[in-house]
Amino acid sequence: MQKNVKYRLKACNFCVSAVALLLLAFLVFHSSCRKDDLYTGKDARLEFNNDTVLFDTIFTTLGSVTKKFLVFNNYDKSLRISNIRLAGGKYSSFRLNIDGQPATEMKDVDLLPHDSLYIFVDVTIDPNSADMPFIVKDSVEFLTNGNFQYVRLMAWGQNAHFLHDSMLACNAVWTPDLPYVISNHIGIDVNCKLTIQPGVKVYSDINSAILVWGTMEVNGDTGNTVLFTGIRQDKYYKDVPGQWYGIYFLRESKENRISNALIRNAVFGVRVDSLPVTSNPNLYLENVRIENMSVAGILGFSSRIEAFNCVVSNSCQYLVACDYGGTYSFYHCTFSHEGCNCSSHYPAIACYNTDNKTFINDLNLTIRNSIVYGPKEDEFEVKKTGQGNVYVLVANSLLTTKQSGLNINGNILNKDPKFRQKCRYSYELDSASVCIDAADPAVVSQFPALQYDLLGKPREILKPDIGAVEKQK
Repeated sequence: MQKNVKYRLKACNFCVSAVALLLLAFLVFHSSCRKDDLYTGKDARLEFNNDTVLFDTIFTTLGSVTKKFLVFNNYDKSLRISNIRLAGGKYSSFRLNIDGQPATEMKDVDLLPHDSLYIFVDVTIDPNSADMPFIVKDSVEFLTNGNFQYVRLMAWGQNAHFLHDSMLACNAVWTPDLPYVISNHIGIDVNCKLTIQPGVKVYSDINSAILVWGTMEVNGDTGNTVLFTGIRQDKYYKDVPGQWYGIYFLRESKENRISNALIRNAVFGVRVDSLPVTSNPNLYLENVRIENMSVAGILGFSSRIEAFNCVVSNSCQYLVACDYGGTYSFYHCTFSHEGCNCSSHYPAIACYNTDNKTFINDLNLTIRNSIVYGPKEDEFEVKKTGQGNVYVLVANSLLTTKQSGLNINGNILNKDPKFRQKCRYSYELDSASVCIDAADPAVVSQFPALQYDLLGKPREILKPDIGAVEKQK
């Protein structure tokens, strides 16, 4: 029995040894075959899907998105890339991930026939003393059969004022020397004021908000507007709603003013809470564009808002939403709800006078010489849902609505205003628009802010056009 077991063990060992020898022979043979299968010609060239990886503006100290490029072997044999190297090495602002491995250099990378290799790139730029955007460069170097090839890496860097979870100094003034970058929230305290000069650019990170308990005054100029938008500057995020929270005017806030500004890509553009303690509006808007909101362009709760020459467009829910009463006045404004970036199941304008046990407020809504337009059957909804009164005046305006009772006061119902380039955020009127010469000139005479349109061009005094932008004759 023991002899039989020993014989079997010897036989098994022989089999294992034989298999090992065969495997070794196979590997040696395969290795020699691979060498024979390598393309070794001195004319060997890799192909790339891009010869340059370009990053749009990156704020210093903040990392970029990750981009990628592909390396192709278009030969019928394998190529051995002797070296893949980030030219700037460990001191570069750029970082590489080569085929799943973080590295600044990788040697002897075999690329099978008609196969490809992913290389991922990101960048973090150090601050310097420059006010204007500056360019940062590097390259990825490839050495194949003695041939050098390069993919360029380029990024625009931008220094900035960085604000994180902070209450601003009382009576602060923001100047246009550098952009302002906000992460988390910033606040303007009660009885304090923030003044923003023409040309200032404000970029907010996700979930960030500007919280105003005091007063904010935005003093943009025609042609030198103030910008509020999200922090992401790469092309994909250019028109994506909901990238930051918005500008929030809280209960104690008073006498806020925004002139010649562009507010983009937030949850809401402006949110205003509670009626003001004075006769002045909580918020005065003049020549303001609000676009690409995930909830609402203008959101008011028991507030008083006045708007002149404003455009509110492309919201995933409402353009204007107001509740618990309040006073809202819109003159020569354009509300376009056509869903160029996201479609909405909600009306463009929706206002209610909801109340509760502690207060009852009237709702006062005035819309004059304005456009309220969209694809739904009714883009205008005002409901009496509480005990307060509801007062509505809509005159000399174009509306998309099924409410025949609004076919008064020179209003135009259910007509296309014929914007020239609606999804390019240009709301100039085509020459065939029914809005031309259809506004009430008395409104223009009443308010000096309306002597010029949103673009700073003179408005016709005797026969003005409906909407924020005057057709230049």
